[in-house]
Amino acid sequence: MPPTHVWVKRNPIHPYTYNRPEDLPYIQWKYVKLSTAYNMYTSKQIGWERAKKHEYEDWCKKMKKFKEEL
Repeated sequence: MPPTHVWVKRNPIHPYTYNRPEDLPYIQWKYVKLSTAYNMYTSKQIGWERAKKHEYEDWCKKMKKFKEEL
């Protein structure tokens, strides 16, 4: 069965760039319906793109490490 919900992400500081350590806290994530995700990344909302679940999980681990270092 195809997925009904997916992760989307964006970086409002540097659009379409996700590997910069200084941007890590600013990356935005949303878990939305597939149709909503399609509208987000085909509309004029700059920067939204579909993400994979493991990307979100990796980001969570990096954020946890980032917060511990503060």
